[in-house]
Amino acid sequence: MEFTVPNLEYAVSVFYNSEQNERIQAHQWLTAAQRCPEAWIFVWELLQSNKGTEVQFFAATTLHTKLLRFWHEVPPENHEELKDKILQAILAFAQGPKIVLNRLCISLAAYIMRQGTVDLATILRPLSSEENFSILLEVLTVIPEEFNSMTMGTALRTSNRAILQRACPAVLDDMLRHLQSVYKKEMPSEELIESWYKASTCAASWLAFGCQEDSVREEGTCTATLNDCLPLCHALLQVVHVLYIFQEPVSDTALEACEAALGAVRAAGASPDAPRYPNAALQLLTALTILAQPLIARDNVPNSQNEELLAAIVTCAVALGECHTRALVNAVEQSPPQEGAKQFLEMLLTCQGAPGHYPLHETRSQLVFGFWYTLQDEVLNILDSTKHVNEVWRVVFTRLLNSLIEKSEAPPDDALSRDDAELLRCYRQDIADTVMYCYGILGEECWGICSAAWDAGGARREAALHVTAAFADVAPPRQPPHLADVLRHAVHAVNTTLDTRLLSTALDCLGAYAFWLSTLEGSDKEVGACLAREALQAAGSALSRAPQSAALALKKLSTECGALAAPLARDIAIAAQSEVVRADAWVRRQLLAAAGAALAAATEDVAHPLLQQLSLSLFKDLQKEAENPSAGCGAAEAAGALLGALSPRPDYAAQLFQRLLPALPPYAENVDLVQPLFIILKQAISVLMDECLPWLEDVSQLMLVAINVHPCPSGVDVIQLTVLMFGSQSACCERLFRTCIVACARTCAQDSSSNSDLTEAMFEALHSITKKKPQYLCALGDTLPQVVELGCNCVRLWEANASRAACGWLAALADAHPQSLLPHAPRLTASAVQCIGGLTPRNQVSPLVELLLALNRAQWGGAPDDHLGHWLRAALAEPNFPTPHATQQHKQRFLAAVLK
Repeated sequence: MEFTVPNLEYAVSVFYNSEQNERIQAHQWLTAAQRCPEAWIFVWELLQSNKGTEVQFFAATTLHTKLLRFWHEVPPENHEELKDKILQAILAFAQGPKIVLNRLCISLAAYIMRQGTVDLATILRPLSSEENFSILLEVLTVIPEEFNSMTMGTALRTSNRAILQRACPAVLDDMLRHLQSVYKKEMPSEELIESWYKASTCAASWLAFGCQEDSVREEGTCTATLNDCLPLCHALLQVVHVLYIFQEPVSDTALEACEAALGAVRAAGASPDAPRYPNAALQLLTALTILAQPLIARDNVPNSQNEELLAAIVTCAVALGECHTRALVNAVEQSPPQEGAKQFLEMLLTCQGAPGHYPLHETRSQLVFGFWYTLQDEVLNILDSTKHVNEVWRVVFTRLLNSLIEKSEAPPDDALSRDDAELLRCYRQDIADTVMYCYGILGEECWGICSAAWDAGGARREAALHVTAAFADVAPPRQPPHLADVLRHAVHAVNTTLDTRLLSTALDCLGAYAFWLSTLEGSDKEVGACLAREALQAAGSALSRAPQSAALALKKLSTECGALAAPLARDIAIAAQSEVVRADAWVRRQLLAAAGAALAAATEDVAHPLLQQLSLSLFKDLQKEAENPSAGCGAAEAAGALLGALSPRPDYAAQLFQRLLPALPPYAENVDLVQPLFIILKQAISVLMDECLPWLEDVSQLMLVAINVHPCPSGVDVIQLTVLMFGSQSACCERLFRTCIVACARTCAQDSSSNSDLTEAMFEALHSITKKKPQYLCALGDTLPQVVELGCNCVRLWEANASRAACGWLAALADAHPQSLLPHAPRLTASAVQCIGGLTPRNQVSPLVELLLALNRAQWGGAPDDHLGHWLRAALAEPNFPTPHATQQHKQRFLAAVLK
């Protein structure tokens, strides 16, 4: 079908109004139309006013595409004519549709970038009249964005950067002059608000460009320094002030204008050379604080009608605070502290403690979390030199910690939807991360603050334990003040509370401190032992009320405090076999892990009968699962958990595995049970190590059958572990390795993309064994060329992990066994270059480069032409390879760089 105007209009109609298959075909044809040289002609016919909006938008998009990718088709003598046509089209669409006008403005920006030598003022003069000011703002806005998004050569990019840097001060001055109309006292009209929005957006775009790090690095100074931008920032903040005064609540266009103005202020404050202007930074922070204080005073309430505006202000304040933390800290460290800096911190503390429950009543307090890390990091840098924490910081972080405990309070469960409950869970995790920054400043005072919060009673108690649990990783190897008291409160809560949330949090808190309780020494050791015993008993008694939290706490406490858990081994083992626990496979796994840790620490006369009971119970469960896999009782995972927990006593683990082994052959023959089987085998091999040798033949036979029935990543991992551990001790490993690779390669060859996880696991295993036991490649025999062929094909996969694994193995093969790769090397070289040229995503270039370098290093030892240079030259000699955009000069430069 020819690329005529009627055909194009018909194809656009099909694309927007037909079924999926027809839309795909229309898209392919329209894409081909955009590539053809005739597109430079038909776009203007499709942009006529009598055409539909969809057709006009396609034409504008086509024009932009041609400017981006096919600029070379325009003769230099036609450049001026093309510019005039674009400007005429923009003026013709001045009244809309906006979607077409926006794309034409972007096209003009692309034209400017392609020229690389134009004077912006000259080229934009037709748009400089008052009636076209809105269009001029839109074009100016997209010019820096197009510079950042376009692909262009180094020389052109340098030229364009210089043009934009020269224009930047003038553009920002124009935006300042326009925004100074804010100082009028009457209610702004919708048209004026819209113009403020566009001017703010334009200012943000140019401020972001002017403060780019590469601009600063190349020119030695920022195009738009913070000092120079202060008047513009004040004007932008005045926009927010005026709209806040005249509109309640601030919404719709006014809210968009406020958000754009605050975004521009944020861009101005993000200059990489900001440390050179600490006074300007403090002035900006003070100005923002003055703007925010009355707004926060009025609207910092639950379910605020100005929640979105408050969030925009908080976002701006946090961004500026993170950029200028050093200036802020230095201002507070002065004597006396600078008032503006203190008020800025006060504002952020107020925002952090926004009243009401998140996310029911407010959604802005989570925006402040990241700032506290930056602040405490800067404070600690000062501390390194002075060895003294200013009392101001102790006050700030004490208030912060109290605020975080308060915000950690959760509303009643029935007040939360499922989505809100998930948001709250993530929010409380963020609180747990943030309180660690308080510890950096306050140290052991944190547990005293948590203890005081517990004393406050009510919902604050659960929040206090939640925050206490977050401090577990930094608890010192001795007993800090108040920590033991808080843990006793947690034990008491587990034993007495009827509140399920408090019960779960108390159990989490006790489990979090399991390691700390086990490591106390000296006079604190008895206190730790006493607390650990009480915690173990409390967790055991809570199994019926909060099975998941109690089981997890028991597992942690038993694992870390095994000697103290040993007397409870019988109770834990009995609990792990109860019918109630069997109904929840996850809880059962935790309890069996707890039982295993307790048994490992118990005396043999206690451990042996209990272990026999557990073995018999698991054996029966494994048999039932083999008979009815769909029941999904998790017997294999439970057995693996117990085996793993017995790692301190490999002899106990050996007894358990010996009793379970007869139940495992049916697992190897059922596709649904192969992965559970490998869970058991992995734990057995990892725990038993050399003591596994007596059963290695039986285990190998299980793995041989299983990997043929269902090749899976977990099976490949276990077989790789077996070969690496026992390859020098057992002859069965060669057969096991060959069978595994053959089975996996057969599956992957059918569809490597759909089996990308298996493909990745197979090549990772091949890479590891090629590096550590290269002699095992001989075990593959005549299968090796097929696997190499598969690896060469998988280099081109879009699945990054599988492609990277294939490249890694082929690179290792080139080093260890180049002759097996030699027949495939020319095609592999061409494939790698094709991928680098754009056949696969750009984030996969690194492993491809490593592969080419490995091919270059390899000792091929064959004919004179058997080397990377020859294969590269042969591949690059093909026309339009690897892409039509690659010139002969590009190819020669690439070739020289690789071979160097």
